[in-house]
Amino acid sequence: MLGRPFFDMPLANEFFAGVKKTLQEAGIAAETIEAPVTIPQEAIAAARKFKEMDLTAIIAFQGTFTDASLVLNLAGNIDLPLLIWAVKEEPTGERLRLNSFCGLNLGAHALTAAGKKFKGVYGNPGSAKVAQEVLAFIRAAGAINWLKGKRIGLVGHRPPGYYTSNFNELDLYSTLGVAVEYISLAEVFSLANEINLIDEPALTIGLAGYDQVDAVAAQKSLRAYLALKKIVADKSLDAVAVECWPDFMVTYGGAACFSLGKLNDDGIVAACEADVNGAVTMLLGQYWSGQATFLADLVIGEEEKNELTFWHCGAAPRSLIAANARATAGVHPNRKIPLSLYFPLREGQVTISRLSPDKNGKLRLLLGKGTGLQAQLLFSGNTLPVRLEKPVEPALNTILTKGFEHHYVLTYGDFTKELREFARLLELETVEI
Repeated sequence: MLGRPFFDMPLANEFFAGVKKTLQEAGIAAETIEAPVTIPQEAIAAARKFKEMDLTAIIAFQGTFTDASLVLNLAGNIDLPLLIWAVKEEPTGERLRLNSFCGLNLGAHALTAAGKKFKGVYGNPGSAKVAQEVLAFIRAAGAINWLKGKRIGLVGHRPPGYYTSNFNELDLYSTLGVAVEYISLAEVFSLANEINLIDEPALTIGLAGYDQVDAVAAQKSLRAYLALKKIVADKSLDAVAVECWPDFMVTYGGAACFSLGKLNDDGIVAACEADVNGAVTMLLGQYWSGQATFLADLVIGEEEKNELTFWHCGAAPRSLIAANARATAGVHPNRKIPLSLYFPLREGQVTISRLSPDKNGKLRLLLGKGTGLQAQLLFSGNTLPVRLEKPVEPALNTILTKGFEHHYVLTYGDFTKELREFARLLELETVEI
């Protein structure tokens, strides 16, 4: 807590207790320096203590008015995302007891002039709006820290003409700390062909129509899943982006769709069409939601209904299946080779996102949200119509004029605040639809 003893420190401590309670109730593990920071030397000492802790962010509670020297000395001695939280006080007709916002104002001016990134929050503990703002900052900072050191296996290369799967490897590493390891399709196919498939009944339990698709090709899909899972474990990967066609079906003889959906159900992010940026976006969605995400094409825009329809060829994780629906064994809709899984996705609030390089190769973020609607399967594969919160027509225009890729990540839940904070902390452009 930042404070000065000339103000009402007991009242500031009451607010400080509320701040700690807010974090505790949200399940945020926090290390606290209980003694108030009142002079620059104490701010420097606090920064040294923080350096000894395993932290992802700093919350400086602006308990009372202070000059900017405290927060400057804190920010200048530790390189972590910083949030300064000021509180409101009731007018009494007498002297200001805290003058908390004015302290934040001085600090914000000095930090901005010094080129230091921070977030200022103004409001009292107990406010749901303020709590959401603070928690979104913490979760975004946590995601940035969590991504560092993540490793994505690029299996094969992008399909011909799929420039949307291009990525800037150095920018991914320098901006997010994500590394890419290259794996050949031949390695996957060779390993898959050696696998003794004894788990077929367990892998296909409850899958309608499995006995009606080509058995040899379907078993190749199952073996591909087991091979990819072993490669992920052996190489300590956190995700894979797989060239799922044409060689998977033409050379190997089985579709990758089942493999990718099953890996996502296992908690291993798996993107199709060698989409590395899509895989990173899926990692973020999985981190915040605690569940699998859906990487999909946008195939229909309905201005009258204000709906977008998302589809993919049968690689959706079964954990996202619609209520009362059943997964059916199928073939890749275009190549007519199994194993794909056909089912509609469940209804519910969804966040639409995509990390995407701009024309200069710098990462930016596409962001939107809506409600996934209950609907029957609209096309072979997996489908979900989403009613946007914003109008569809300008959303489609934005996607086209800004040159975004054809893959979008759907994450169940509203994580738009976290994504905005994520982009702000990393100084990424945010494009909203």
